[in-house]
Order: sequence, then structure tokens, then C-alpha cells
Amino acid sequence: MLAFLLAGSAIFQLDIGSCWAFQTANPMVSVRPRPSSPTTRPYPIGPPSTTAFRPLCTTSTENPPPSPPQHDRIDWTTAVKYPVGLAGQWSLLFGLFHTIDTVRSRYYPSLHPPFLLNVAFLYFFNLKASVFSLLPNSKDERLKLEVTPELREKRKVPKWTPPGVAFVLGWPLLTFGLRAVTGAMVVTASGGVWATPAIGSLMLHLAVGDLWNTANNVEDRLGVSVVLIYALWLTKAFAAYQFYRVQPLAGKLLAVTLTWISAAVALLTQTWRLNPDPVTGRLDALTPLRRPGRTTKFRWER
Repeated sequence: MLAFLLAGSAIFQLDIGSCWAFQTANPMVSVRPRPSSPTTRPYPIGPPSTTAFRPLCTTSTENPPPSPPQHDRIDWTTAVKYPVGLAGQWSLLFGLFHTIDTVRSRYYPSLHPPFLLNVAFLYFFNLKASVFSLLPNSKDERLKLEVTPELREKRKVPKWTPPGVAFVLGWPLLTFGLRAVTGAMVVTASGGVWATPAIGSLMLHLAVGDLWNTANNVEDRLGVSVVLIYALWLTKAFAAYQFYRVQPLAGKLLAVTLTWISAAVALLTQTWRLNPDPVTGRLDALTPLRRPGRTTKFRWER
């Protein structure tokens, strides 16, 4: 799914780059015959800043648009490492639950942990799932990158940004709390089995969240983080649907957290609009582009 979103964004960006209606062009020159006087030169029509109209998707070979500079080219290393990191983390997370099921069924078949213990385990797991990430995703790990000072500038945020206390209530209590409770409900309804499609869909959601941290907090790829937060919303909706199939009440409760993620989507989208790329002056690209200091590295790379 991530590869599809990134590829779609790349195609959209390329289409925009090849078709334009208005662009600043060199002044148009009169086509009237040049007078016989050798000192008379063609003169421009209008001031030098004239914006000429050109047809959409013109195929004229006169004055072709310049080739994109280095910082406007897609960073294919990042485009490959993001899906690999996502798939790797999901495999580790789901593999852990499969191991738990195997050990319990083989050595402790009669063991059924109480519901509250499952809630506590899942809540802790929500907080520490990032240790399974193949990519750095915390602000402390930014030291791996040589991020230039201008990329560390504080972002402008919308005026309607909630106060800090709202994030304390929204993430640790509402989001993490309902994930843990509903996940425990699904495990109970599944006979104590953890490695199920429903729990696997929740692990996918957690992996996308950690990848968002990599793009947003470590590499400062604001445009890519917008794409990923939409993917975060979709994976949460998919997990809620999978939960509903196993335990309807669990699915409904997990869907409640979509309200908070929807607010986060709107907030980040507006933040993206308020913070153009410091290099190009345009909106930060929705696809990973080459930038100084933004080379994507796995955690074991230096």
C-alpha cells in the first residue's frame, strides 16, 4: 500500500511538471521584418516580467523547460528503504505474536492470561513497538543525519492548533488506551490467539506510525509525512473493520480513534501548506526527493 501511495504521488508530480498553463517566459519578440538600419533591433512587447500564456501540455521544442535540478529528483534509495522498513517491522511484530502462540500452545496449553494483563501488555507494546523498526524514528536519532540548520527551523502551525494537553489526552489515553482494550477484546474473542488477521492489521497500523515518525521527526520530509498520515488513517480504518469482524464492539471502539487521527490529518495537511520547502520555495514534495542531509539510513547504518 505504501509503495502504491508513493508511486501515485510520483506520477502525479511528474504529470504536473509536464503540463502547465501559465509560466514566466522570456519576453516575446516582434515578428515584423527587421528594418534596413543595422542599428535597429527587435524590441520586446511589454515589460520584461510579462507572463505569457502557453497551451496546456505544449509539445513545442522552442525554449523547453529546464531539466529538474538535483534536489528535484526522486530519492529512489528512500523510496525503496521505506517499504522494506515497513515490511520488516511488520514481520517482526507479527512474528513475535506467532512465537507467543506457539510457546503457549506447546508448553502452556491451559494458560489463559486475564483480560487486564492482556490490556497492560498491549498498552506497553503500543509504547515500545518502535524498537522493532528497521529505520530510526525518534528525534534523538536525527544525529545519524547531517541535517542542515535551515531544515531544523521551527515549523509554522495553524492558529487552531490544540494546546499541548490535548495531545496528552489524545494519544496516550484515547488512542493507546483504546488500542490496548480493543486488542485484548479481540484476543479474548479469538480464544487467546494473538497471531490473527485482526491483530496483524493493528501491527501494520503501528508500523506505518513508526514510518511516519521517520519521515516527519527524523528526516523532515513534511510532504511525505502528509502521505503517510493518510496511510495511517486508512490502516486504522482497516484494523477497525478487522476487529469488528471478530468482536463488533471492539471494532466500534477502535473506530472512535479515527476522530483523533482525522484531526491530526487536517492539522498536518494545513501545516504542510504553511511551510514551503526552504530550497525551492514550493510546497514540500509528496514524494521523497534528494536533499542534503536527508539520506535514509537503516538503524545499523552509519
